[in-house]
Amino acid sequence: MTTKTKDKNSIKILYELLKKYSTKNEILEKYNIKSGAFFKHLTEIKKAGFEILKDNSSYKIKTFSGLFDFTNAETSLIAHFFVISHFMLSKKRAKKLKTTLEKILILSSKKDNEEIIKKIELYKKAENQTDYSNKISAFEEFINKNKITKIITLSNENFILKPTDIKRDENNIYFHFYDEEKNENKTIPIDEIEKIIPIDESENDIEYKKEIMFELYGRLAKTYTLKEDERLVEKSANKIVIANSSSDKNVLFKRLLRYDILCKVILPKTDAKDFQNLINNSLQKLKNGI
Repeated sequence: MTTKTKDKNSIKILYELLKKYSTKNEILEKYNIKSGAFFKHLTEIKKAGFEILKDNSSYKIKTFSGLFDFTNAETSLIAHFFVISHFMLSKKRAKKLKTTLEKILILSSKKDNEEIIKKIELYKKAENQTDYSNKISAFEEFINKNKITKIITLSNENFILKPTDIKRDENNIYFHFYDEEKNENKTIPIDEIEKIIPIDESENDIEYKKEIMFELYGRLAKTYTLKEDERLVEKSANKIVIANSSSDKNVLFKRLLRYDILCKVILPKTDAKDFQNLINNSLQKLKNGI
């Protein structure tokens, strides 16, 4: 018998013991394995990190010391498949999928197991399973990648926020954000969010580097006329957000300085900092009488 054959037989025995208590004879008969090799296979399974529980003449896998360490994306995927199993038309396929996933959970750590169960409940809570699941997956990705996002609500409000957490209660699912501009936390129910759009602040993103975003307030927000290289990003009662794609940042900054306290550069962060430094330098020169 080759090493490859021995490995296959060990895997067959492992598969059987993961499912249920089985006797030596049941396994030998089912998989046509030689009697003398049975305990050698059990030894190989133990060496792989599995603990085998014996009850009279039956054996079963109790625990696995080398538990899988799932990523956040993997726990989300497993949770999604669990939820999908509840909506499959074929009960037979649904049962097979659920059984397979339950076997995967046997090999997951307690922490990952709890995380998967939490996400399953989170996804099942959503009334529109597909729509909400997509929103939750996107939101989790933005949290992991530390993305700044633009949130558009059903009431047509727009926010530039940083996703931080997802929580739920008996009534709804809530997305939690951090507002860097106002230095405060914000919570929006999932059913009030129409779109979540990432704003990429990567230095390598050429398209993003072309635009500088700034806010205008009060009377200026109501009377401002967009320039040729500008577009309106957000509008509310007393504030508008403009994206400017001008190639000359210095010319833009000189114009924005004329708007005084009614203007603030917000993105990219490096440009926001440069603009604030320009304001501080100008104030210092005025103070020094230059």
